[in-house]
Amino acid sequence: MKTGRLLDVLSGHQGPVHGLTFSPTNAILASSSWDKTVRLWDVFESKGVVESFSHTHDVLTVSYRPDGKQLACSTLDGQIYFWDPIDGQLMWTIEGRRDIAGGRLMGDRRTAANSSSGKCFTSLSYSADGSYILAAGRSKYICMYDVAEQVLLRRFQLTSNLSLDGVLDFLNSKGMTDAGPLALIDDYDSDVEGGLDRQIKGHLGYGLPGTATNHGRPVVSTKCLRISPTGRSWAAATTEGVLMYSMDDSFVFDPTDLDIDVTPEAVDVALSQGRHLRALILALRLNEASWIRKCVVSVHPKDVATTAAGVPPKYMRRLIEAFAEYLEGSPHLEFLLQWCQELCKVHGHTIQQHCKDYLPALRSLQKSLTRLHQDLSDTCSSNEYLLRYLCTPSFPN
Repeated sequence: MKTGRLLDVLSGHQGPVHGLTFSPTNAILASSSWDKTVRLWDVFESKGVVESFSHTHDVLTVSYRPDGKQLACSTLDGQIYFWDPIDGQLMWTIEGRRDIAGGRLMGDRRTAANSSSGKCFTSLSYSADGSYILAAGRSKYICMYDVAEQVLLRRFQLTSNLSLDGVLDFLNSKGMTDAGPLALIDDYDSDVEGGLDRQIKGHLGYGLPGTATNHGRPVVSTKCLRISPTGRSWAAATTEGVLMYSMDDSFVFDPTDLDIDVTPEAVDVALSQGRHLRALILALRLNEASWIRKCVVSVHPKDVATTAAGVPPKYMRRLIEAFAEYLEGSPHLEFLLQWCQELCKVHGHTIQQHCKDYLPALRSLQKSLTRLHQDLSDTCSSNEYLLRYLCTPSFPN
């Protein structure tokens, strides 16, 4: 990347390559191609093809599970194949033609149910724990599958915008003429835009990358899917733009929980009066990360247990999420760990009863703590060896 020099050219596919992904655990590159194969390449050792997986149809995309122990790929017939890249064995398949089937395009001669266009996945994305996978393509739907059970968990509809092609399941017969769909018929005035003027306007973007003439309405589709590392949200690059989805059913703020007294000024007044619990509750009701952090830091270590015991259970999840965000760049590690310990002591039974609701927040907290533990472990190991070296008595020659 620094020099821009071409290192190697991998050859072996008999058709265009449509998907690439690196293994998250080793130096293996997976490629999917229209020659109906998925190939694994040892890039850095220059050993060429390590493994080749054959399919019955063209392979459109490929994706690694975050632990590198599973490989998912989709084919032109609407199937998702799950492979074990270590043993080279086919684990499961998911039939998704009916799940991804969308609306009818204006130029389709058949109905949406009988048409074969768009009934395949062109983008796959695993969750952080690899338990489910998102799949999308040239359709108005995005499908979520359980990997272990191979079942459809949920289907998201991207849009109901009727100005996009492929949203309606049934077209209006009034828009059909002997010359084809009415929306696809050119309706410009040939007297005004005829001859040289029309030729010039039609070739203004000729030869430029990404330019094409408009032959109708844009088709609804999803180009790319990505799930966040925390597993709490995911994004989709669609015809209408980048859409963000949240896995949580939590709210930014509860309108019924806000009144005229819940203001940042009220938080400052409570802090100046030493009423730390009231200030923290007001900040949680405002749901402002900066104010929550300010209120948490202002609590004396001796008062952490008392303040943690007074936090209402409905604000517990937001407070844990704030701790997970604050741990990433805060120097107050022991202080925040004390907060987490006291919260678990007081509200442990509530967290256990509603573990599904608290799981995303606890997972983010665990991820932050694991990263800090690893950093501290490396630092302590380095310091230990340095201290041993310094404490070793030196003998004169």
